[in-house]
Amino acid sequence: MLVMAYHRSYNLSTITTRGNNVYGPNQYPEKLVPKFVLRAMKGQKLPIHGDGSNVRSYLYCGDVAEAFDVILHKGMIGQVYNIGTKKERSVLDVAEEICKLFNINSKDVIEFVQDRPFNDKRYFLDDQKLKNLGWEERTPWEQGLKLTIDWYKKNPDWWGDVSNALNPHPKSAINLADGAQWSFQYGYSRLGRSFTEVGRSKTNVRFLIYGKTGWIGGLLGKLCDEERINWEYGKGRLEDKRSLMEDISRVKPTHVLNAAGVTGRPNVDWCESHKVETIRVNVVGTLNLADVCNENGLYVMNFATGCIFEYDKEHPLGSGIGFKEEDKPNFIGSFYSKTKAMVEDLLKNYENVCTLRVRMPISSDLSNPRNFITKISRYNKVVDIPNSMTVLDELLPIAIEMAKRNLKGIWNFTNPGVISHNQILELYRDYIDPKFKWENFNLEEQAKVIVAPRSNNEMDASKLKKEFPEMLSIKDSIIKYVFEPNKKT
Repeated sequence: MLVMAYHRSYNLSTITTRGNNVYGPNQYPEKLVPKFVLRAMKGQKLPIHGDGSNVRSYLYCGDVAEAFDVILHKGMIGQVYNIGTKKERSVLDVAEEICKLFNINSKDVIEFVQDRPFNDKRYFLDDQKLKNLGWEERTPWEQGLKLTIDWYKKNPDWWGDVSNALNPHPKSAINLADGAQWSFQYGYSRLGRSFTEVGRSKTNVRFLIYGKTGWIGGLLGKLCDEERINWEYGKGRLEDKRSLMEDISRVKPTHVLNAAGVTGRPNVDWCESHKVETIRVNVVGTLNLADVCNENGLYVMNFATGCIFEYDKEHPLGSGIGFKEEDKPNFIGSFYSKTKAMVEDLLKNYENVCTLRVRMPISSDLSNPRNFITKISRYNKVVDIPNSMTVLDELLPIAIEMAKRNLKGIWNFTNPGVISHNQILELYRDYIDPKFKWENFNLEEQAKVIVAPRSNNEMDASKLKKEFPEMLSIKDSIIKYVFEPNKKT
């Protein structure tokens, strides 16, 4: 109704689509079809809410995507189009058909559980208007279901730990007092919020955040919402100085937090073949932002990296001697690290900048592919080297407090101490998956499967620890903020 109101009142060009019960590969397993498929693969019961008589119209995701394409190119502005199918199935029918494809006796695995408080008996959409544009359902239910099952068999761990989603009644209603539930929903824990609770109702800060589509940038926005901090995402691009100035004029921030940058997908090897793009954002863009903010008397917090060091004679592996903030970067193995070291050195000339050296970031969201734990748990082989790392659940609230205190200069933004790949995977096995196994290989073997070498080092976090003495060691922090909330009972 709101969209239609804007169309009619302001002549906004809009088209509305209505759809329901889409299924197919990649779908999050809280939904019926993938939930039943994954539970069947695990040999678990298939829980049905109520008596299973509720009827739904299931449409394969590929057909829905084609519907969007047809509507985009042939639909009329201001119109509403239903995306559906007249072929209906009950929830019980779906469960029985999945059992059939798995050669399971449905009577042995189907169980009826408490119904949802509001569980509609039927959704039914008339899709004739869409068909008049030339669209039609192409994928029969039997074919789509088989494609979906085949995909999940090939990608059983795509979503990481989904034990909560596979429950008959997932905990989607978040109890704000329950840190584990909050962590599951938002990908970071509230347990580290003590630094930002004090005086939050009295604060006059206003944050402008860059990195909306990134992992850390997204978490910063959610954390600011929790702490009731006024904030907005920047609309400009770092390499476009004029757009940055427009953002500052529009938002009128007191602080600017920069979590934007190029890291490469799926990893930093991308930067080796995209050097100009990497320079444009990581060097030119970051300097643009620092310079514009300096001209406007604004504080800037830049989320940088600690992957600019490697163990050497003065900081040998296993010695407990970490690199300090004033140490000169010594790792030039990857182009990504080169750009980061370059811009850090230049940013030291700006008195308005706080640089946070993040390393191998970890969070309680074990489904996030950027999470270091998620990464190594999906590798066929891993090296086993102690490293300093950053537990975002604990340290991002500290970053917010650092900004409020206007702390500047360079900071090793890692938890105290080091932890090795094997130590992390042992915890993963003990807390998450007792059957989990992995293999190790050495740096020489690793070099054969990557383009650029990787940084391994220990950072001295004593400066940060002195400012925030409650901060936990890396192992204790991982257990408290990551594995305990995700622990399988």
